[in-house]
Amino acid sequence: MLIWVAYALISSAQDDNKAHQNRVQFLFSSNAVDAQLNQFALKIIAVDMPEYDELVTLTQRLDSLKSLVNSQHSPFAATTSDLQQKISHYFALIDDKMLQLERIKTAASLMRNTLLYLPQLNKELQLQGSKDALIAQQLYSDVLSYNFYADEVKLVEIQSKLEVIGDRKQSPLIKNLKQHLQVQLVQQHDLKNLYNAFVATPSKPAFNTLNSSYNQYHLEKLQSSKENRQLTLILSAALLLALIIIYRRLNHARFSAFRSGKLLKEALTSIEEGFALFDKNNQLVLSNTSWFNHHEIDPDNAPKTLEQWQTLQSNQLINQIESHNQTLHCSLAGKWIRTTLNQAHDGAMACVSVDVTSFKHAEATLKKWGHAIEQSPVSIVITDTRGKIEYVNPKFEHITGYQLEEVQGKTPRILRSQVTTTDYRALWLELKEKGQWRGEFHNQKKNGEHYWEQARISAIKDQQGEVTHYIAVKEDITEQKHAHAKLKTAAAVFNATQEGIMTTNSELEITAINPAFTRITGYSAVDVLGKKPSILSSGKHDKAFYEKMWQTLKEQDQWASEIWNKRKDGSLYPEWLSISAVRDEDGHIQQYIAVISDITERKTQEEKIQYQAYYDALTGLPNRSLLLERISQSLLYSERYKQLSALLFIDLDRFKRINDTMGHEAGDALLIEVSARLTQIVRKSDTVSRFGGDEFVILLNNIASIEHCTTVAQKIINELSKPFMIHGFEIFSGASIGITLLPEDADNAKELLRLADLAMYKAKENGRNQFHFFAKSMQQQVNRRVELEHKLRNAIKNQELSLFYQPIVDTQSASLYGVEALMRWQLSDGSFISPAEFIPVAEESGLISEMGEWLIKQACSDIQSLNLNCNCQCMLSVNVSSQQYRLGFNAEILSTILKDTQFNANLLNLEITESILLDNDQAVMNWLQDLRATGAQLAIDDFGTGYSSLSYLRRFPINTIKIDRSFISDLTASEDSAVLVKAIVSMADSLNLKVIAEGVENKVQLKSLNDLGGQYVQGYFYAKPLPIEALQTWVNEHICRFCCKKSKLIESQCDFVI
Repeated sequence: MLIWVAYALISSAQDDNKAHQNRVQFLFSSNAVDAQLNQFALKIIAVDMPEYDELVTLTQRLDSLKSLVNSQHSPFAATTSDLQQKISHYFALIDDKMLQLERIKTAASLMRNTLLYLPQLNKELQLQGSKDALIAQQLYSDVLSYNFYADEVKLVEIQSKLEVIGDRKQSPLIKNLKQHLQVQLVQQHDLKNLYNAFVATPSKPAFNTLNSSYNQYHLEKLQSSKENRQLTLILSAALLLALIIIYRRLNHARFSAFRSGKLLKEALTSIEEGFALFDKNNQLVLSNTSWFNHHEIDPDNAPKTLEQWQTLQSNQLINQIESHNQTLHCSLAGKWIRTTLNQAHDGAMACVSVDVTSFKHAEATLKKWGHAIEQSPVSIVITDTRGKIEYVNPKFEHITGYQLEEVQGKTPRILRSQVTTTDYRALWLELKEKGQWRGEFHNQKKNGEHYWEQARISAIKDQQGEVTHYIAVKEDITEQKHAHAKLKTAAAVFNATQEGIMTTNSELEITAINPAFTRITGYSAVDVLGKKPSILSSGKHDKAFYEKMWQTLKEQDQWASEIWNKRKDGSLYPEWLSISAVRDEDGHIQQYIAVISDITERKTQEEKIQYQAYYDALTGLPNRSLLLERISQSLLYSERYKQLSALLFIDLDRFKRINDTMGHEAGDALLIEVSARLTQIVRKSDTVSRFGGDEFVILLNNIASIEHCTTVAQKIINELSKPFMIHGFEIFSGASIGITLLPEDADNAKELLRLADLAMYKAKENGRNQFHFFAKSMQQQVNRRVELEHKLRNAIKNQELSLFYQPIVDTQSASLYGVEALMRWQLSDGSFISPAEFIPVAEESGLISEMGEWLIKQACSDIQSLNLNCNCQCMLSVNVSSQQYRLGFNAEILSTILKDTQFNANLLNLEITESILLDNDQAVMNWLQDLRATGAQLAIDDFGTGYSSLSYLRRFPINTIKIDRSFISDLTASEDSAVLVKAIVSMADSLNLKVIAEGVENKVQLKSLNDLGGQYVQGYFYAKPLPIEALQTWVNEHICRFCCKKSKLIESQCDFVI
C-alpha cells in the first residue's frame, strides 16, 4: 500500500509541471507578439517604413495563439474562469491594437507620399526662378524637422510662414506646395493622435494582471498539491508508527510486572523519608529503616499499631498539629520530624515522616536576617531572575514613596528617570558574567522628585549554583552628589575661569592662585605663594588710593575698582580688581579672595568701537556721525568769528552700473580710490566724509570766498573724470556736486545736508559731471512737488484723471492700426497739468501703481466698445513704467483686467522703456515672459534714446519698436537721423518686429518714413490725442477712407488730419 501511495505522488507532480511549462511558454509568446507590434508602430511613426511581411507574420502568430487558447487543448482549459476571462480580455486588446496599427500604417503612407512629392515641387520652383523658392525650401526643411522633433514653437513658426505665403499673390506651384504642406501638418497631427491612442491601449497592464493572476494560481496549485502529498505521507508514517508502538507496549507490560515488586522494596529502603503502612485494622504491615530512625526506636521493639505510634509522638518535647493529617514534633535530641498521614480507599493508612531539622535551623536564621533587613538603614530590593520585584524593605518605601504592593511584579525601572545615564544592558551583562554589579542610579521617586543611589547588586544562588534571585542594596547619596557637584563646579570655575583668582590668609600672605592668574600676570604659584599681593603693584596709585580701598573692605567686606598692576615681565596693564573678605562664625576675617579681570582687550575694543562709531570701515574717512558733529562745530565757529564755510555734497555718476556689472569688490575698490583722490584735493583742516553708498561730503572750513568752493568743486570734477584702474580695467565715473554755504543757507547740520542734496540733484538734472549751488528756487520746486503729490492723491480719489487716445495708422494700407492711451489731468478751471510733471511725482510716491492699473482697465473697456461699435480690430498701446514693475504689476493682475473687460489680449500692446531691460536679470526676463504669456504684445518705447542694444532685442520677448519722436523731427534736416531710422527699420524687419514712428507732424516726414520702409506712424499729422467720444467720431468719419488704394496713399492720408 505504501509503494502505491509513492507512485501516485510522483505521477501527479510530473503532470502539473508539464502543464505549467506549456502555460508559461504561451504567455511568453503572447507578450512577445505585443512587444513586436509596439516596435513596428514606432518604426512607422519614425517614417522608417518597415517590411510589411513582418506584420503578416505577426498576424499569423497572433491567430495561431488565439486558435490554441480557444480550442479544447488550451493550456488554460483546466484553470479558473477568472483567469480565462483575463486571457480573453488581453487578446481583445491585442486585436484592437492590430486595428489601430492598420490605421497608423495608412496615415504614415499618405504622409510619406506627401514628403516624397515636396522635393519635386521645390525643384520646379527653383527651375522657374520663383522668388518663393527659398522660403519654400525653408518650409520643407522646417516640416521635416517638425516630423522628427514635434515642437509647438516650430509648428507656430511654420504656420506663420504659410500665412506669409498666403498673403502674397500665389502661383499654381506655390498653391500646390502650400496645400501639400498644410495636408502634411494635418497628417502629422493625425498620425501623432493615432500613435498616442495605440500607445494608450492598456495591453501591457492587462498582461501584467494576467501574468500575476496566473502566478498566484500556480502558487496556490503547488501549495494544494504539496499539502495533499504531505498528508498522505503523514498518514502512512502514522500507521507504521502505531504498529511499532503497540508491539513495544505489549512487550514492556510483561517486563514491568516482574520488576514492580522488587522496585517497591528497593525504593522504600533507599529513600530518606520514613514510610509506614497500616492496614484497615491499624496494624503495621510495611515500613522502612528511615521511619524507625526518625522516631529513634529499635525496629525489634517498635510499636505494632497506629495508636501506639501516635502515643509515642505525643510524648515528644514539642508536638504541634499543623493540620488534620500533619503533625510536627521535636525529639529530646533536638530532631524535628514532620509526619503526614494519608488514608487509602480500602481504609489503610500510609504515614510519611520527613526530617526538617535543617529547615527549622534555616528558618531561625532567616528570621534573624529578616529582622536585620526590615530595620536596615539602606534600601533593599529582591527580584527574581527576570528582574521582577518580589520584596522591598521599609527603607525603600520611605525613600521612594512606593509601597511593596505597588512595585511587586514590576521591574526596578519603575524608578528610572529620563536623565539617567546608567547602561542597563551593560549592567545585566556584568551580572550574568560576574554575579555582581556596583554603580549609581539617577532615579525618580513616586512624587517625581529625582535622587541618586549607590547600589550593589548580587546574584542569589541555590545549592546547585543556579541563580534564583538578585538582591540590591542601595544607599541614597543625593546630598553627597550635590555637595560633590558644588565642589566640582567650584574647582572647574577656579581652574577654567578667564578671571584670575588669588586667595590670601588674614595676614595677606598669598595661599592660592588659579591658571588665569598666571596667564594674566606671568607669575606662577612658586613665584607668589607665601608672598604679599604688593608684588603686583604698578606704582601708578598713591597711598590714599590704597587707604581708601582698605577702609571700604573693612566696612563693607568687599571692594571693586579699575586698577593698574604690573606683570612679571615688568609691563603695566589695566585690570578690574574685586576683593571680598571671608569671616568665620565669630566675625573674624579668615581670608581674602581677589578676582582679577584683564581689561586690556576691552580698552582696545572700546577704542576700536569709538573709531568705528565715527569712521567709515571701507574708506577710513569720517562717517555721517562725525561729519554732523564737525558741521555743528563749524557753524558755531562761523557764527562766532563771522567766517564762511561750505558743504560739498558729491554723488558719483554711473557707480551703480559699475557696481552691478563688475561686482561689489570692484565698487569698493572704486570708492577707496575716490576717497584717496578727494583727500589729496582738500586741505588738512577740511573734512572729507563718506556719507553713505556712493555719496561723499566735504566740509571746507574758513574759506576766503565763494570762488574757493568753485575751484575745489571743479578740481574734484576734473580729478574724478580721469580714468580709474580697477582690477585691470579702465573705468570712467564722474561726479555731480551740490554746494551749500554756512551759515548763510541754514543754521543746522541736517538742513545744510538736505539743501546740498537738493543742489546735487539739480546738477544731475543739468547733465551730470557738474556742480550747482543751492538756490531758494530749488526749495520752491520741492514744495511744488509735495503740493502736486497731495493734489494728485485727491485727483485719484475724486476721479479727476481721464484718458486720451492718439491714433496709430498703417501707411501701407492707409488703415487704422491702433491707438495709444495717454493719461490727462484736467483741473477744475479747465487747465491741464502736463504728464511730464505729474507722472514723475506718481512714480516717486508709488501712486503710479494704482494709476497704471486704472489706465489699463479703463482703456481696455473703452477700446473694447470702440471695436464692437466700429467692427474693427484696433490695437491698444499702454505704457508700463519700470516703477510699476518694481511695485508689483504682473501677469496675474493683467489677466484679471483682461477677463473683467473681456478685451482680446492679442490686441493689447504694453510699451516698456529700455531702462527695465538694462537690469538684464532673470527676474525681468520672467516678468516679461509672464506678461507675454497672457497673449499681450510687448513694445520698446522711445527706442534709441537709451542704451539700445541688439542683445536684449534677441533675448527678450519683444514684438514692436517705437522710434522716439526726436529722430522723426530731425528726419528731413539730419542725414544721420535718416540713416539711423533706416537702420532701425531694417533691423526690425530682419528680427520680424513691427516699427512704430511717433511724432509725425507733417507730410514731408511721412513721405521720408515711407521711403525708408516705415509702415506704422503716430503723430499730430493724423490726429492729436482725443478723448474716447472724439476718437469714436474720428473713426466713424474716416473709416471709409481707410480703403483707399496704395497708389494714392499719401494724398488720402492727408484727409486724416483734424
